[in-house]
Amino acid sequence: MKKLLFILALSFAQISFAQNFDVRTAPTSKNSKNIFIKENAPLVIANGNKTYLYASALNVNNIQSINVFKGEKATNLFGEKAKNGALEMTFKPETQLLNLQNFYTEYKISKIDQFLPIVLNKHFVDEKDYLLLDKSAIISVKILEEQPFLEPVLLPKGKAIYIEAMEMK
Repeated sequence: MKKLLFILALSFAQISFAQNFDVRTAPTSKNSKNIFIKENAPLVIANGNKTYLYASALNVNNIQSINVFKGEKATNLFGEKAKNGALEMTFKPETQLLNLQNFYTEYKISKIDQFLPIVLNKHFVDEKDYLLLDKSAIISVKILEEQPFLEPVLLPKGKAIYIEAMEMK
């Protein structure tokens, strides 16, 4: 039932915002040709933590409630990052949400490796500060010596932190 409510809320949010994610390429560092930038994405506030759906792995079974905000109400409540709307989610009390620093600590990511790009389910997380992970959704965390993915991930050659997580369905 909660999965259905989540899917309905997400569908409603995308339809009511009347916008899709705009995925385009942009020049980046000398080591990389392109990255994916997602525009028009609604802001997600999960237990007070700001993220985007493409920068998060959330277990839908742990969602307690969802509120959808759009337009001026969204920006008044959550700032300019919510100009394309916002999904406010409350998770069950036992849910352990990890922000970027909590993730590094929990998975013992070395100081040197913390500078590596992050790939979440084969998608580059271009705004690492917005990474938010439900610990129960994480399947594995690896440091890859060479990122092996083709489209849609276009990363600099070399190492990356790879997070495999449950897909939100």
